[in-house]
Amino acid sequence: MKSENTPDHRTRVAAKRREKTRAKLLESALHVFSRKGPQAVIEDVIAQAGMARGSFYNYFHTNEELLEALANEINNELVRAIDPLVQRLANPVERVASGTRMLLHAITQFPQLGHFLSRLPLPTANSNRLGLRFLVRDVAAGISAQLFRHIEQRVAVDLVTGVVLSAAYALGSETLQHDYPEQSVRQMLQGLGVDGVEAQRIVALPLSVLMLPDSALLLRVQPDPA
Repeated sequence: MKSENTPDHRTRVAAKRREKTRAKLLESALHVFSRKGPQAVIEDVIAQAGMARGSFYNYFHTNEELLEALANEINNELVRAIDPLVQRLANPVERVASGTRMLLHAITQFPQLGHFLSRLPLPTANSNRLGLRFLVRDVAAGISAQLFRHIEQRVAVDLVTGVVLSAAYALGSETLQHDYPEQSVRQMLQGLGVDGVEAQRIVALPLSVLMLPDSALLLRVQPDPA
């Protein structure tokens, strides 16, 4: 049995402690940015986390760096949860529609996500921050299969990204009809060249249940009471 005082053990303990502290900072940042938006300052996050300023700077150097890390963490959680579900579908149009719908419904399923997005300037909430990489891939597949018609790939990707960003922002800042994601996705599909009847069929397909692991940031951070 290895001693708890061996260099390897001490290294593992230190790494685990650093990971735990970084996770605490990201949780605190989600709370703060959800309330105040990107204009929140480092002192707000430090106060929420209950730690010293020096501890913060061991992990992040600027507010922007923290915001980027937080957005990437949320993005990765959504990609890991959504992509395996959409990959079960053979039709790339159905993959695009289902992935988009799951992403938009997640904004109401996880209130802190909506609060966070609604307080970001719209251009800041770019595709890398909303887990859209799988959508870009499947848009390309749909064009290749001529299921998305009369549209160039870059234009198609911009259309998907624009609809998702705008709809996500609206869901995070307004109270909308429950089927708002379906309405948005149906119109998006028609813009991509899908027949209206087919678009309606696709957005009516049942969605897989989006499940995040218990360790997910969006589950660890509960919304502030109203």
